[in-house]
Amino acid sequence: NGADCKYMTEIFSEFKGQMTYLDGISEPGMGGGHECQPASFTALRYDHRDLYTTRKMMSLDQRLADGSVQETRHKFLYHQVNRGSSMSWNRFEQPIPAISGANELYEQLFARTDKDLDKARIRRERDILAALSRNIRRQWTGTPQETDMKNSLDYQVDLLDEREKWLKVTKPYLKKTFGDKEEVNPLPSCANNFDLVHEALMKQQTKIAFVQFGGGSLQRGMGFELGHHANGHHAGYPERIYACEQIDTAVLTNVRRFLRKLQESNIYDDTIVLFHCGMGNAAAHDSRRTASFLFGGGFAHKKSIKCLEGKKEHIYSTCNLFSSVLKQSGFRDYSFNSSKEVIPELFKA
Repeated sequence: NGADCKYMTEIFSEFKGQMTYLDGISEPGMGGGHECQPASFTALRYDHRDLYTTRKMMSLDQRLADGSVQETRHKFLYHQVNRGSSMSWNRFEQPIPAISGANELYEQLFARTDKDLDKARIRRERDILAALSRNIRRQWTGTPQETDMKNSLDYQVDLLDEREKWLKVTKPYLKKTFGDKEEVNPLPSCANNFDLVHEALMKQQTKIAFVQFGGGSLQRGMGFELGHHANGHHAGYPERIYACEQIDTAVLTNVRRFLRKLQESNIYDDTIVLFHCGMGNAAAHDSRRTASFLFGGGFAHKKSIKCLEGKKEHIYSTCNLFSSVLKQSGFRDYSFNSSKEVIPELFKA
C-alpha cells in the first residue's frame, strides 16, 4: 500500500519528514528473473551489456568510490551480512569481492593485525598482478578486451598502493563485543554488522558502505524452515507470506536501529542512507515497484514520491534516483547510465 504500508507507518514512523518512500520505482527494460538482483545498484543486467553499449554495469557504490578522493583507510566497504550474489561492480564490469559476515568485517576494521603479514600479502598480490601483466604483453594483439584487462590490472595495482600507504597509519583497535558463532543466525545478530559499519563511519575508516542481505540462510534463528527465497515464491500460502513479512520486518527493524545510531552521533543529516531491493514481487520475479527508502543526507524529503504511472509508464526510474544520490554527494557529472536527470522533488523545499 505504498506510503501507507506498515513499514512506513510502524517501523519508520519516527523518521517522518526525514525520509522519502519512492513509490513504484524501477528501471525500464530491466525485465524479470534472478538476474535483477545483481543489477539492483547498476540498473543494467549483466546479460544486457551488449544491448546497451552506452551504459556501464557499474554499481552506485563504485561510482561514489571512483569519484571520491580517498581520505579514509578503506575507500569503500562492500559487506554481505550473509551469503548472496555479487551486487557491487567496478568500472570494468567486474564483481567486487565482499567482506562476508561480522567476524571478517571486524578483522578488516578493528582487530589487531600483524603489519609484516599484511605487507607479505600485498607483495604476493603484486607478484600475481605482475605475472598477469607479463602474459598480456607477450600475447598482445591490441584487442579491446586486452586493453580492458591491462587497465583493470593497473586499477588493482592502484588499490594495492592505497592499502600499502594506509599500513603506515595506526589502525584503530576496538574490542570485539560479539561471539564468533553469532553470525550463524544472520538477522538475530545483524546489529553487530551495523554497529561495525557505524563505528567505521565514526572512526573515519570509510565514507562509503554497501551492506547486503542475501538470500542464503537468512531465516536461521527465526524459527522458519524455508528460507527467504523459498518463502518469496509463496504462491499465496499465508504461512509463507507471514514468514516473508517477519524476515523483512527483522531486516528493516535493524536498519531503523542503525538510523537511530546515526542520529545519536549527530551525523544523520550528513549521511545518505538508501535501502533498495532488486525485486518488487519475488513470487512473480517482477522487478517493477521495488522497495526503496531514502533517509537523511540533507534531501528535501517527502512522505512519498510517485515513480510509476499505472503498471508500465515510468515517471522516475532507478537511474534517476541514483543520479539524485550522486548530485547530493557533490558530483558534477551525476549521470547514471540512461539518466542525466534527477528526481526534482528531492531538491525542492
